[in-house]
Amino acid sequence: MKPKPANSKGFTVIELMVATSVFALVLVVVTSGILQVSRLYYKGVNAANTQSVARSITDTISQTIQFAGGAVEPTTAGAATPSAPKVLCIGNQRFVYALGWQVTDGAPNSTKHQSFHGLVQDNVSSCGPSSTQPLDVPGVVGREMLSPGMRLSKLNVTDLGANLYRVEVRIIYGDDDLLKDPNNPETSCINQTAGTQFCTISELSTVVTKRVR
Repeated sequence: MKPKPANSKGFTVIELMVATSVFALVLVVVTSGILQVSRLYYKGVNAANTQSVARSITDTISQTIQFAGGAVEPTTAGAATPSAPKVLCIGNQRFVYALGWQVTDGAPNSTKHQSFHGLVQDNVSSCGPSSTQPLDVPGVVGREMLSPGMRLSKLNVTDLGANLYRVEVRIIYGDDDLLKDPNNPETSCINQTAGTQFCTISELSTVVTKRVR
């Protein structure tokens, strides 16, 4: 057997343990950073989508008030369900809605506030308080204005006089377990780290002038 060279070097067990610990720490930091960036990305995407839907609804209702002609029936307070929703009439444009119910692209969960539809717009020959349709069925007349996962938290059309109307729209994206009180129109996302990217709120308000009578 040849003698071991005097200048041969190697790692001791302690050195290997220290190196492994440092590598593990770096890996944890990098992973945490990636997860944080991912959360921020999805938070931004969901926030942008929610903002876009809220703006689209606000613009649609505002333009309908301005140019559709006919009477504008301001929204009224009171609870509504998908089986017995409320209706907003602007001329021959009908907006059927129920506040606080999350739109789903599958079968609604009976234990959550979910429905096939939450806000539907269509054109009718005659619109009035009794001119409505259920939202808890797959097929409805008109188009759904909310995207899956969203719910209409607020829809107010207020007559300010002199042909001026205030339009207020509040949209929430997120499941019931991410909200403080899903039944409350003023509900907000719960303050927690996990899941915050899947809960966003967008609220818009504008005042429009009715130009066509």
